[in-house]
Amino acid sequence: MAVLDRSSADDILTSTLDNIRETLTENWVTANPVTKKLMARGNVREQHGGNQIVEPIEYQKNNTTGWVSSSAVVSTAINQILKQATYQWAVLAGAIGIDDHEEARNTGKDAMFNLLNVRVKNLRNTFNDDLETALVGQVTPNTDTLWSLLDVIDASDPAITNYGNIDRDTFTFWQATETASGSMGTQGLEDIRTAYYTTSRARTDTVDMMITTQTLYEAYQARLQPQERLVKGNDGDLEFEHLTFAGKPIFFSEDMTSGVWLGLNSKYTKLVINSAMKFKNQPFVRVPGGQSKSSVVQLMAQLTSSRIASHFKLTGMTA
Repeated sequence: MAVLDRSSADDILTSTLDNIRETLTENWVTANPVTKKLMARGNVREQHGGNQIVEPIEYQKNNTTGWVSSSAVVSTAINQILKQATYQWAVLAGAIGIDDHEEARNTGKDAMFNLLNVRVKNLRNTFNDDLETALVGQVTPNTDTLWSLLDVIDASDPAITNYGNIDRDTFTFWQATETASGSMGTQGLEDIRTAYYTTSRARTDTVDMMITTQTLYEAYQARLQPQERLVKGNDGDLEFEHLTFAGKPIFFSEDMTSGVWLGLNSKYTKLVINSAMKFKNQPFVRVPGGQSKSSVVQLMAQLTSSRIASHFKLTGMTA
């Protein structure tokens, strides 16, 4: 068996991470139904650097239009129809380590690759869990975290700051439809239906996925008629098990806040990844005097939206 010196072993560890960066990114995105839907929409994009993410928002109509007579004068006033939403980057980081004893027992090139792949897989799975927790967990606790969908889909300003640095009290277009609901059997189903059509713009631009808790997911399933449980093949299948409402997939997450049902239009939501820190790995370094070395892996990203009014949130819903 060939024996590798430590410097070449470090090169193998570092280059292996470099070579699988794209795979790590794709697996991270497709491991969650929300971000997989965004990818299918083409709404997972990379940005090359920048202090922040800037999204132009079209928030009102051009008020110079109208039916005119032959003698009328058409206004040429410049309308303010756009506003900028700005988002700060969030960084997800973790480390992969190896100690001297493991390295000595895995000195062959193939063995070194196999050992590293196990560590990378573990890190990727942990990153996947972190993504789900960030998307549907509690409201964003600090500005270093990916925005939660509960922050994005909201009728008032989140406690931390204005989402996208736009004041929802001043700009009502930046408010989602939010309804205090009740029991699934007596009120919940009607609230889902009303919110779905309220945000659908005459069904031409509808919510295309919904997310809730396991408890509410099961309560909804229990009220479906037998003929509504039939599987419709793979039409629109996102490869995650789900129920549907008006043909739109419903998912549940154990990290979702209790009593919440979200309706998301993925057309207006983007996951932006900084290309300069897309699972970027640092060289393996050793703590002075230590018997192990580690490489830090970092991902810089943020969840943005361009039309909040196309989403809805139901709160206080019970089974």
